[in-house]
Amino acid sequence: MKTREKLEELGIKPVKGQNFLNSEPTIKALVQAGEIEDEVVLEIGAGTGVITEKLAEKAEKVYALETDTKLYTHLKKKFEASNVEVLNEDFNEYDIPDEVTRCVSNLPFHIATDTIERLGKKQIQSSVIVQKELAEKVLSEPGDNQYTEITIKTNYYFLPVKLRDVSSRSYHPEPEVTTSILKLYPNQDRHGVKKPETLFHVTKALFTNKRKKTRNAFVDARHILNISKDEAKKFRDQLPHSEKRPVQLEIRQLNEVAEAFKQEFPGSLK
Repeated sequence: MKTREKLEELGIKPVKGQNFLNSEPTIKALVQAGEIEDEVVLEIGAGTGVITEKLAEKAEKVYALETDTKLYTHLKKKFEASNVEVLNEDFNEYDIPDEVTRCVSNLPFHIATDTIERLGKKQIQSSVIVQKELAEKVLSEPGDNQYTEITIKTNYYFLPVKLRDVSSRSYHPEPEVTTSILKLYPNQDRHGVKKPETLFHVTKALFTNKRKKTRNAFVDARHILNISKDEAKKFRDQLPHSEKRPVQLEIRQLNEVAEAFKQEFPGSLK
């Protein structure tokens, strides 16, 4: 049964942000990228269960999350007495079981960024579909316009690979954007970063003016960094890479800036 017909049967009219994947080749590519054979898999936003069904064929167990009550009821019935545990839970409030080793999901657009960060903290290898714009940010290089905090965080946690773009025609209803399949491998090295909280905080501060020289962006971001203007001006020339722009710095270089800041102002970051 096609996605449109199934939704009509269930009495569901998709609201804005609900876009159901209905392309068999795309589903196959997503699941194959997940490397799920005998793994415990998490799916976020299971929808009508078209991806879930493929996951259940190969995985040891599947945790399928769905917040829509009608879809949840449908999924519970569809996967009764199977290796799929269907949960009517919001991922933001869900406590991911330690046994989960993979995530394969067509991520809801509005939670994709936060979801990737949570998966990264748990170091869960993932195969996900996200907006192409987000994928481009994740994969951007120092100096690119789309090199952002999202780039830094995702590449701290993961080694990302883009598999391919997904046409809007692969969905019902069709979204106004193109999406991409991303494969996210856990990054064991973490770029040598010891204190990610410091890196993320300093990056957020500097990237408010990422096109200025780091020494000037540092002074402009003093309120975020919780230091005075005099303190910022006094220390700015001691910063590593002070003449470069934050957007030009690799993660290791940003971390050098963050470590220098933390050493000089140990009480500024709580």
